[in-house]
Amino acid sequence: MRKVRRSSPLYVTGIVASGLIVGRLLPPLTVRLDGTSPPVPGWAATIVLLCGAIAVGALAWGTWRDLHRRKMRVVADRAIRMLALAKAAVLVGGVFAGGYAGYALAYLGSSTELGEERFWRSAAAAGAALLLLVAALVLEWACRLPSDDDEEEAADADPSPA
Repeated sequence: MRKVRRSSPLYVTGIVASGLIVGRLLPPLTVRLDGTSPPVPGWAATIVLLCGAIAVGALAWGTWRDLHRRKMRVVADRAIRMLALAKAAVLVGGVFAGGYAGYALAYLGSSTELGEERFWRSAAAAGAALLLLVAALVLEWACRLPSDDDEEEAADADPSPA
């Protein structure tokens, strides 16, 4: 069985960059194809992404505390679910952070009222998605178990009376 690896910086950069490109190209494409500007993003996306970031961050903090401070064991099924959630949140956070940032860049410096509103709402959603991405990366890091070498060193430093 293959070992699961943490998300590499190149992977995260690629996801964010692809979302940035799509988000930047979306407004001109919709104007060209449909003849109208894309709708103004609502606050719902920002709130949902922010709630997701808070939930994943709280799970990361609890996981890190249980595994690394309290030295508790985690059931394998739960660990796999947390790692899968972290991987999915990295993907979602990266794509949405890049997409909303690109959408905001499309309206950067716009002199119209709707253009400014699109910029600020997209920038807020990109910030919330970036928080989700960071929380997911922290959860991935918190799911890392000590290697066998680390456990042997800890056992040598603190011998048990058994």
